[in-house]
Amino acid sequence: MKRSATLALLSSILLPLAATLEGAVIKEGITQDVKMYHGGGGPTGQKVVGEFMIQHCDEFKGAKRVAISVFNVAFPDENSMTANMKTHNNIAVYHNTSTLHTALSGVDQATRQRIADAAYAGFVDELKRAGYEVVGPEELARLAPEYKTWTAVPNFSPGRYGAYVAPTGRSVYFLQGDTAKRDISGQKGQLMSTFRVLDRPQALTRSPYLAYDAKLGVIAVTLVIDYGVYSTTGETRKLKVLPKVEFRQGVTAQAGWFADTATLIEYWGPKSGGFAGIAVLAAPVRSDQPFGELTGGDGNVVVKADAAKFEQAALEVVRAANSKLVGAIAGER
Repeated sequence: MKRSATLALLSSILLPLAATLEGAVIKEGITQDVKMYHGGGGPTGQKVVGEFMIQHCDEFKGAKRVAISVFNVAFPDENSMTANMKTHNNIAVYHNTSTLHTALSGVDQATRQRIADAAYAGFVDELKRAGYEVVGPEELARLAPEYKTWTAVPNFSPGRYGAYVAPTGRSVYFLQGDTAKRDISGQKGQLMSTFRVLDRPQALTRSPYLAYDAKLGVIAVTLVIDYGVYSTTGETRKLKVLPKVEFRQGVTAQAGWFADTATLIEYWGPKSGGFAGIAVLAAPVRSDQPFGELTGGDGNVVVKADAAKFEQAALEVVRAANSKLVGAIAGER
C-alpha cells in the first residue's frame, strides 16, 4: 500500500462534508455499527437483521404471488479505496493516507453471461422453495402492459459496478445509483454516496405501478459479483491510528449500505404507495476457491483470473447469495 504523510502549519480548518462514526471500520463502504440506523423497522423504519439492512419491512408482509421486473448481475473490474488520518493541534495539521487500486482481467463476456443465467435461475428456484408463486416476464407484461414500454439499456452496459448483465431473455434496467460512475480515484468518493439515493430511474419509479396493475408483488434485484473484499480504516482524526486499506482476493457478492447499495432486493406490493421494501446485503458473501494470480504491488494490484475457476467460484457465491436474499424477504413475510 502507498502511504504519504504531510505536515503543514495550521492556517485553516476545513469542515468535513460528511461524518463517519469514529473508530468504525468500513468494508466496501459499510460501517459495521448498528447505532447509525434508526426507526426500529416499522413501515418507514430501518433495522439490521442478520447480514441485511432492511427498510420498510412491513412491505414484505403477506407476499405470495410475485414477478421480477429487474434482475441485474454486475461485474466490477476495478476499484480504488483510500484511508485518511487528518488531525491538528495548536501548531500543525497532520495528514497520512493509504491508497490501493485493484483490477481484474481474464473474465470474458460469455463467462459472465453464464453466471448471470445461473444466478437468475437459482433465484427463481429459491423463491419457489420459499413458497412464492413466480410469474414470468411475459405474463407480467400481459398483466401490466406498461412493462413492454420500458426503456432497456444494452446488455453489458457499464455502470457503477462495472458491466451490468441481464439473464438471457431479459433486459438490463438500471436501478437507483447504477448510472453513477463508481469512484476509482480513491479520493473521498464516499462523500457523494448519499446523493445516489436521489436517483429516480424508470425501473424504480414504475415498478410499483406494475405491481398495482398486475395485482401482485414486484421484485427487483441487483447482484454484484466482485473479485475480492476490502477493508479500510476510513477517515480518522486520531494521530496514533495508522491509515490502512486491505484487499483479500475471492469471488464475492459485494455488500453495501442504504446510501450506497451493492447487492440488494427491492419489493413493491400491489398497494405499496410507491415505497419499496428493501433488503441490502450488509456483509459480503465470499468464496475461498482460488481463481487467479495476484500480481503487482506498491498500491496497484491486478488479479489475473482463470475464467473457468472464476465461474465455479461465482456459482458457489450466487447460490449462497440467492438463499440469503430470498431468506431476508421471506423472514419478514
